[in-house]
Amino acid sequence: MAILGAAICVGGLTKGPEGGDKIGKWAWKPVFFVLAANFAFGILLVGVPAVGIPQFGLIIAIYALVFIASMAGQTFNLKETAILSTILAVGSYFAFVWALNLQFPVWPSFIAG
Repeated sequence: MAILGAAICVGGLTKGPEGGDKIGKWAWKPVFFVLAANFAFGILLVGVPAVGIPQFGLIIAIYALVFIASMAGQTFNLKETAILSTILAVGSYFAFVWALNLQFPVWPSFIAG
């Protein structure tokens, strides 16, 4: 599966659409912010004790994920982003912690204990 995925990725990056123009420059801003959002989510969810970063839990990690990823677009709307992150945080809590009973740290370790 990894080889097939790599082949599809390389094929998609090297040739443009049929009869269309070649692929243009990379959009580095969206790539950076989407990768940074995922990286921040992972670090905030469980923390990095070796460097002194405590775990911030699921709720804070989702808010950070949504706010950082929303900077990848052309415009940033604070109200829409806050509403989306709240809906995703509540939905994730109910889906993963309440319904599936997964053991995620929900709140920061310095608050929850």
